[in-house]
Amino acid sequence: MSTENSLITRVAADVLSGVDPEAPADALHPVWPTLVELGWPQVGVPEERGGAGGSLHDLVELVAATAASGVSVPLLEVAVSRWVLGAELADAPLVVTTTGLEAVPWARHASHVLVRPEREPAFLAERGALEVVPGENLAGEPRDAVRVTGATTALPDAPSHEEVLARAALLKAAALLGAARGAYRHTREHVTQREQFGRPLVALKPVASSLAEMRVHLVATEAAVARAARGHEEDPDRALAATAAAKVTAARTATSVARAAHQLHGAMGVTREHPLHHVTRKLWAWRDESGTERSWSARLGRAALTGGEAALWDHLTA
Repeated sequence: MSTENSLITRVAADVLSGVDPEAPADALHPVWPTLVELGWPQVGVPEERGGAGGSLHDLVELVAATAASGVSVPLLEVAVSRWVLGAELADAPLVVTTTGLEAVPWARHASHVLVRPEREPAFLAERGALEVVPGENLAGEPRDAVRVTGATTALPDAPSHEEVLARAALLKAAALLGAARGAYRHTREHVTQREQFGRPLVALKPVASSLAEMRVHLVATEAAVARAARGHEEDPDRALAATAAAKVTAARTATSVARAAHQLHGAMGVTREHPLHHVTRKLWAWRDESGTERSWSARLGRAALTGGEAALWDHLTA
């Protein structure tokens, strides 16, 4: 199971410890070059393909740890690009992958954009071949509208749209898990340190109950994400259903944990000066990215109709 006490999570937390989540306006976060130098975007890609080795589970832990810190960087998007192209990205410093052109993550900062549409062939476009209209999600991260205006490079050997979407959705579920861990950590610190009537807030049964419910959501999401990562590496036939379960679980956790965190913080947690918003705004923004909870639930439904209830249960639990 993915846990926040794993060695790689603790190492990642040490790297990100003390890093201010705030980034300069319209620029990549200053910690991004450090993460690139450490090889984080290449984790999960075999060394013979130009990657750093390690497993997809290791990458999941890095994505979750980064999200827990509240820092916004294009780790997920560049990691998917590395998985698609491997060593072919040697001369492209920042390549982001997208499955559509309406809200492309970090497009304004990218040297290239890798597009894997649902019904058309995959292609790679240099920044100069793109018209980029700036946009952002609820967390203030770049989500730009893109229009192709120049030549592109076809990618006939790229994975299918479903495979790219499934890997991105798994990593987005990991990011949601990390942001939820961050919200839980801030909330636990708040209710154990702040006192009311001479006792810490956590001594009140409703507060303790809400904190316990947050922890239950985290455990469920950790199990779902870990199982989906294992499916991608060991049993691709089960990966799509497991990813759907992980993304749906993570989206529901995002809603519940963000609501409980702000309720337990009172008015303090809703101000921009409080660090809680660096993770809760990501929970609200990311829960519908890389496929909404509804769309992934529909995929699970279609899997049930195709294979029957027993087969679906086997996919989700074997």
